[in-house]
Amino acid sequence: MSTYKLRCLGTEDRIEDDYTVRYHDTGLLRAEYDARTLTPRELPGLWRWTDWLPVSAPGEQVAGSLCYRSEALADRLGLSNLWIAFQGYWPEKGGYCPTTTFKDMEAVTTLQRLRDHHVPGLICASAGNTARAFAHFGGLDGYPILLVVAEKHLGRIWVPKGHPSDSVILIGIAGGDYNDAIEVTGRILESGGWRREGGVHNVARRDGIGSLILTATEAIGALPMHYFQGVGGGPGPIGVHEMALRAIDAGYAQGPLPQLHLSQNDTFCPIHDAWQKRSRTLPPLGETMHPRVYSDYLVNRAPAWSVTGGLFDVLLESGGETYAVSYAEAAAADALIRQSEGIDPMSPAAVALASLQQAVASGRVAADDCILLNISGGGQERYRKEVETVAITPIAITDKEDAVRLGRAVVSGT
Repeated sequence: MSTYKLRCLGTEDRIEDDYTVRYHDTGLLRAEYDARTLTPRELPGLWRWTDWLPVSAPGEQVAGSLCYRSEALADRLGLSNLWIAFQGYWPEKGGYCPTTTFKDMEAVTTLQRLRDHHVPGLICASAGNTARAFAHFGGLDGYPILLVVAEKHLGRIWVPKGHPSDSVILIGIAGGDYNDAIEVTGRILESGGWRREGGVHNVARRDGIGSLILTATEAIGALPMHYFQGVGGGPGPIGVHEMALRAIDAGYAQGPLPQLHLSQNDTFCPIHDAWQKRSRTLPPLGETMHPRVYSDYLVNRAPAWSVTGGLFDVLLESGGETYAVSYAEAAAADALIRQSEGIDPMSPAAVALASLQQAVASGRVAADDCILLNISGGGQERYRKEVETVAITPIAITDKEDAVRLGRAVVSGT
C-alpha cells in the first residue's frame, strides 16, 4: 500500500491528498512517498512500481511501458547505446497499451486515485489520446466520465467493438480545438462531487507516466544520460524527471539526472522559443488557431512552463535542451521508425526521433551516450487492423455555450 503526502513546490506546504490538483498558483504539487526505498512488485505493467504511485493499492486495470535496446534504428543513426521506451500496442514485445499511447498509464493510475477519494465522476478535456484512454478504462471500470473533445478530434475516441462504454458521455465542440475543450471543462460546474481530471497538475498522471523511467532503468541497468520526447502540456517529461529524482534519492539508481530533450513542431513551438531565450515567459502565441503542424497532439497553448516544478525548472535542473522539428523531418523520422523497428509510431514519436537526429548531427549528443527515446504512442494502425473498433457517439456536437450547459446537466444529474 502506498502512503504519501503532497508537497506544494511553490510554498513548501505539505498536505493530505483529497484528489487535490491545485493548492497554490505558484507551484505544482508533488507526491512524497513514505517508501524511501523501492522494491519492484511482481505485478503487471506499471503496478510493479505501486509504492511510488499515488494510490492506495494496485488497480484492476493494467497498462505499462516496455524498454528494449534498439539495434536496427541505432545502426541507422550510428548510435551504440540507444534504448527505446515504448507505450502502445506491440504484443510480441510485451507492449499492451490498448488505446496505443502512454495516456493509458495516466488513465489507470488516475482512475484508482479517483476511487480512493470517492470521487463520483470525472470531467476531462482532450485532443483525443487522453479521452480515448479514459473512455477505454473508465468503460471497463463502469466509472462515470464526461469527455469534452473538439469536433475534429471525435474520430479519435474509439473503443473495441462490444467494449463497455455506458458510463462514458462525450460532447463535441463544433469547429473548436483542444483549448476550446479545456475552456469548456473549466466552465462546467463541478457539482455533485464530480472533479476535473487536472492535466499536468494531477500527480497520478505524472507519476503514472513517470514510471516509464523506472522500467527503463531496470532494463538498462542505469538511468540514461539523455531522454527524448515530444512535448505539449508537460506531464510526461515532468513526471519522468520527478521519478528519476526519487530513484536517485532512494539509491535505486545513480545520478546524474537524465538530460531532458523536448521537441515540438517548428510551426508551433512556444516551449522551444522560450527555452532558447532561457525565459520563464512564453512568447505571444498570436491569433493562429490551427497552425500547420506535423503533430497536433503537441499543440498546447497553456503548457506547464513557468510554474515552479514545471517544464522550465525540469529543463534547467536536468541540463536539458529543446528542438523545433519541421514537417519534412518528422515525416522522414516516421518512415525510419517503421522501416527499422517494424512498428507504426504516432506523430509525437516521429517528432521526438527527428529531434534526436538533430541532437546527434549538432554534436549535442555523442554516438556512444546512453540514450532513451520515448515512442510515446505506437501500433495504432496495426491494432485497428487486428481489432474491430467503433467510435463513441457524442450526445451533441455544439458550440461552447451549449456544451457548458450540457456538461453542467450531466454532472448535476439533471
